Amino acid sequence: MRYSRVILSLLVVWVAACQAVEPTGPSGGRPGSSVAKPQSRPEAPVLVKLPNGHYRVRRDWHLSFNGQSYVVPAGYSSNGITAPARVKAALGDGVEHRETWAAVFHDWLFTRKGNSRAEADRRFYELLLAYGVDPGKAKLMYSTVTTYSLSKNFD
Repeated sequence: MRYSRVILSLLVVWVAACQAVEPTGPSGGRPGSSVAKPQSRPEAPVLVKLPNGHYRVRRDWHLSFNGQSYVVPAGYSSNGITAPARVKAALGDGVEHRETWAAVFHDWLFTRKGNSRAEADRRFYELLLAYGVDPGKAKLMYSTVTTYSLSKNFD
């Protein structure tokens, strides 16, 4: 267990430093590269921050981006961005932050039957871009979430 945490820490630092991981879709290209850029931003969720720091979706959240439509049901809860408090704050943690919205969506998506973490990671990146998050920041967040997902294989 301790060994996997050391590996995870090293991987996160390495990936964040060089931003070497480029999101790829099923065909090997950038996610959504064959789909036109969205005309409008996806709907923002109505979230409430719980006393434990997690988020709950207050009403059904309908969103469409890159040719896909999703409904995150009211009542779904997530821890949002998985990181130490200072990192979360720097990335954009809170009910009004697009980064938190994408993180909640990511958590919901990979818990749905038939969706892998890798697929959820790609959709996370696409949603960050659809919400207008700076592409460099979106790439950094994608790199970090994919590294975290890979670390789950060590546990």
